[in-house]
Amino acid sequence: MERKSILWLGAFALLAVVELTGEALENRSLILFSKPLLMPVLAIWLMRRTPGIRRFFRHTILSGLLFATLGDIFLMFAGGAYDALFFLLGLGAFLTTQACYLGGFLSEVNLRNGYLRKQPYWSAPFGLFLLSLLAWLWPGIPEGLQQPVALYGAIITAMVLGVVNLKGYVHRDVFGSLLAGALLFLLSDCLIAAGRFGYPFPGSSVAVMATYIAGQWLIVRGVAKQLRHLPVRTKQRSV
Repeated sequence: MERKSILWLGAFALLAVVELTGEALENRSLILFSKPLLMPVLAIWLMRRTPGIRRFFRHTILSGLLFATLGDIFLMFAGGAYDALFFLLGLGAFLTTQACYLGGFLSEVNLRNGYLRKQPYWSAPFGLFLLSLLAWLWPGIPEGLQQPVALYGAIITAMVLGVVNLKGYVHRDVFGSLLAGALLFLLSDCLIAAGRFGYPFPGSSVAVMATYIAGQWLIVRGVAKQLRHLPVRTKQRSV
């Protein structure tokens, strides 16, 4: 089983290289081949690393990876004749991913027992960041997209806070991997928003995908470690 999981991890790394090469070279064929396979292969790696484990946490992360796959596919077709439609579909798919991840984190440590209950001020910088980002982007966001973008921003910020809430309740290695992954995922979405709503920059597609791939890998790595070896300290499971 270990050997098979390593093979799937190698496949994920190879697909990541192919995808990023496609982005750098603007080779759509490479992107169309590799991008839809990234998250399914990562999901298979997680299943191989955590065989026989039937926990809500595992199910929510796998569900999140499924919706991330749909989001990747939808966003590949944004920018064409049906740009707004595919962008909204992608946004909705990734919003569901964030909701799944958040649900999984809260199933491990809920808000009544977690770190944020003891240190609530940690929510403030993330809320301030979200408000500042939306204020910066707002003039460039079309009116029909303003509410969906704001909702998505709130959900992904909540997902990051769901990781912060785990501090002190999971092993430091697990927490570090999850937090780094969540922040990279947040950064990737911020880069997408900046490029789409008035602040494009050279190499944006490579930066977006590099941070996204690294973020997803670190999240899933942390989840695998938690499921395999490092159970949470608290027995409370209700949200």
